[in-house]
Amino acid sequence: MVVVVGIGLVGCVPSPDRCVDQSRSAGERLECTVPGWTDRGTYLHLPDDWDGVTPAPAIVLLHGAGGSRQGADLVTCPDGDDASPACLAALATAAGYLVIVPDGTGQRPVRRLRSWNAGGGDAGLACLSPIPCRLDVDDLAYLDDVLAEVELAAPIDPARLYAAGLSNGAAMSHRLACEWPGRLAAIATVGGQNQHADAGGACAGDTPVLDVHGVDDPIWPYAGGVSEVVPDQGVYTSAATTMEGWRQRNGCAETFVEVELPDVDPDDGTRVVQRTWDGCDATTVHLAVDGGGHTWPGGHQYFGVDTIGRVTRDLGSEALLAFFEAHARP
Repeated sequence: MVVVVGIGLVGCVPSPDRCVDQSRSAGERLECTVPGWTDRGTYLHLPDDWDGVTPAPAIVLLHGAGGSRQGADLVTCPDGDDASPACLAALATAAGYLVIVPDGTGQRPVRRLRSWNAGGGDAGLACLSPIPCRLDVDDLAYLDDVLAEVELAAPIDPARLYAAGLSNGAAMSHRLACEWPGRLAAIATVGGQNQHADAGGACAGDTPVLDVHGVDDPIWPYAGGVSEVVPDQGVYTSAATTMEGWRQRNGCAETFVEVELPDVDPDDGTRVVQRTWDGCDATTVHLAVDGGGHTWPGGHQYFGVDTIGRVTRDLGSEALLAFFEAHARP
């Protein structure tokens, strides 16, 4: 069942061409290989107003376990419509961002079911990605190579590099914030917590964090513990544990401001409560989606409510993009 998390339903055959060897025009989506990494390609969405010269802000979008780059894009789209202007990639490229959507590690013969070595696997903590964990895949090195490859084709603004993801991709985003201190301007995570830090991995602070998690998530339990959908994976880190870790590392006070966001869609069965900690060196925000499931806000109900829970329609990808817009490295 772990394969349902990232919509691993579409095959993935990387292009034979590197990004730099392809023609590149504003608004295009390229499909590129990454030298040195067999069968692990990446999408590169170019900004709608790209001039090919000026460094652009960039978002690395990471799929969930059992997913692929195709699923990472699709899960952010209302009703799974990849032509929707409300998809994260569409919103971001319209705002001038590069969007980089790489592939995790797959396993023969089903290469389309991919995952990240995001932490866990020890002391009973769920790994979520048994193949990368068992093989100890160096996903930090891979993503470093992805960014280096993209830079050859489209310059990235070093002050505005961001990471986002769902589930295992969210956990990998947390790990990047831990292990790339000073490199990411912010992360925005959905339905996945900091397994890396909870397993004792080194974790630096000073990275702005927006963490979104459904209170009724049946796959990654909001309160942590064993998943009701994939109980054989081990223990999942709670939202509270992850946010307390970021509160401390980001220099926040113990006090916070909590507000209920507007109920934009009264029929979606969800309400969103925003908690923002006081006095932080780096902004630290948690959105608890009461009634929400293992789903992207405003995105795709990719399986039934009984399997993954509800999608909130009270906010969407624009909330994550607004968080990124508000944060840049000096």
